Amino acid sequence: MAKIHLIVELGSSNTYIYRIGSGLLLAEPTLVATKYGKTELFAVGGDAKKLIGKTNEAITVISPIQNGVITNKQMAQEMFAIFYKKVVPSKTVFDSIDVTLCVSNGLSDSQIEDLKEVIYACGIGNINIVYSSVVSLVGADININKPSAVISLNIGGGTTDFAVVSLNEIVTGFSINFGGQDMDEAIRQYILNTKRLEISVLSAEKLKNECLSLYENDTSNMEVSGIDIDTKKPRSEIILSADIRVAVLHFFDNICAGIEHLVNLCSPEIASDIAPNGIVITGGVANLVGVENYITKKVALPCFIPEDPAIATVVGGAKYFLNNN
Repeated sequence: MAKIHLIVELGSSNTYIYRIGSGLLLAEPTLVATKYGKTELFAVGGDAKKLIGKTNEAITVISPIQNGVITNKQMAQEMFAIFYKKVVPSKTVFDSIDVTLCVSNGLSDSQIEDLKEVIYACGIGNINIVYSSVVSLVGADININKPSAVISLNIGGGTTDFAVVSLNEIVTGFSINFGGQDMDEAIRQYILNTKRLEISVLSAEKLKNECLSLYENDTSNMEVSGIDIDTKKPRSEIILSADIRVAVLHFFDNICAGIEHLVNLCSPEIASDIAPNGIVITGGVANLVGVENYITKKVALPCFIPEDPAIATVVGGAKYFLNNN
């Protein structure tokens, strides 16, 4: 019997699927598009994202997962079934397909069961749960087998996970329901209020990823187009990094407060480990300029960001599976 094993990360912003023996085969936005009055999906993933702001009111683009939680199970199942066929295009009755599912450590048992049901609907044989806070460290090439604690900070699209990890286990941890998507909306609202320019969420996301810097003296800038809310006509504006830094800074201050709270939950012995080992930051937001420096200065702990933090969880899930099977 042929054995197929998939590592799956169903995130609020993106879905990743890694096939053992083949590598990362899918990285697509967790989005679906539907037509008014129709039950079937019009588009999914990257195809759905291209439709944002470019269609009439008859087409709606949504994510069936918000803050790491399934909000529309039927759409989530249909979306995942399409993703699944891209990585397992055909199989025989002799194939056995198992999944390692990476989840936030802030989810309840029932919320995890909802995620599992979405995957089981494809005829998956068995699902093993691992926590993103743990496997993201493996993806960052951190040795989690030793009795020495390290902080895992995973900033996703809809959730931010905090955890102290030692000996393959979460010593203590929690999750906060905000992430990169909230930063996109904060940037959009800030430009609307200060520049009187209405831009799309996609434009706000591009500003965040390509222009935002947490360094105070960064002079980066980008031209963005939108609708002037006074004249109702198209207009472009040069947006400075300093402008959007103001819009998102409170998110990073909340993250720093979360780290300090996490450390306060630890015993003195664990806290003494954290001081030299510091914080490993993963998730797409870790790619933003100056994140490492800003958090280090705020919490007085060293930070480390792996080469590709956005896929550290799913790649770490694959490494974790191979190390334990």
